[in-house]
Amino acid sequence: MITLAVDDRAETARQIMGLMQEIDPAGTHLAGCDPMELIDSVDESRPDVIWLDIEMPGMNGLEMAAEVKHRSPDTNIVFVTGFPEYAVDAFGLHASGFVVKPATKEKLRDEIENLRRPVEIRDSKRVRVQCFGNFEVFADDTVVRFSRSLSKEALAYLIDRRGAACTVSEICSVIWEDRQADKKLKSQCRVIMAALKKDLEALGAGDILFKNWNTWGIDASKISCDYYDFLKGDTRAVNSFRGEYMAQYSWAEMTVGSLYDISAAGEEI
Repeated sequence: MITLAVDDRAETARQIMGLMQEIDPAGTHLAGCDPMELIDSVDESRPDVIWLDIEMPGMNGLEMAAEVKHRSPDTNIVFVTGFPEYAVDAFGLHASGFVVKPATKEKLRDEIENLRRPVEIRDSKRVRVQCFGNFEVFADDTVVRFSRSLSKEALAYLIDRRGAACTVSEICSVIWEDRQADKKLKSQCRVIMAALKKDLEALGAGDILFKNWNTWGIDASKISCDYYDFLKGDTRAVNSFRGEYMAQYSWAEMTVGSLYDISAAGEEI
């Protein structure tokens, strides 16, 4: 996604640009404070969205919007202003949205999800994890096939632990529930973890998994995950939860209970 934030206060324009970099880290996000200088750049950059202040000297936001619509008809214009009374004028120009300052990530994300001309945000994280329903891992939208089924389960558990370091004994107790974590079993677990590391490295995602002395964990910031998005309150992730979480693993049932509690608390608010 390409976006441009225009506000005569440079600090505000940069703030919106920063919020967009958090929402869409794979996109190109620009900021400026002089509409007269920026209008010509629209011809070349063809932004998907322009976040546009209204009260600006020289050329105000309404005037710039009219010019943008002429130069780049497919660009979504979202007005960002501290004056709600401009809403009628804004929608008279068939704007895609209207944000009352201060701009927040939640307000911008909501506008993006309801644009007149929808724009898809491309996830910069190559590995996507599905926890709701059956546990699956995708690389570039293709299902990952692990060399060992227990390696996949071990990864599922580490993802459930959300980056917490887990000992070999702990991993053993989860994937071999009915066996004691003796020396032989721990050795087998290390073979499984080494296979998992190799599988991820083959995807170019070996840095997802980290190993310290006798412990393993995952870097949660390097994967896209519906479970993590749910915990952040992401609307799409919350709506995608249908009561199933890593359904093929019995140990995941404890997390299902906490997800129900979070869902119930959200409905009460």
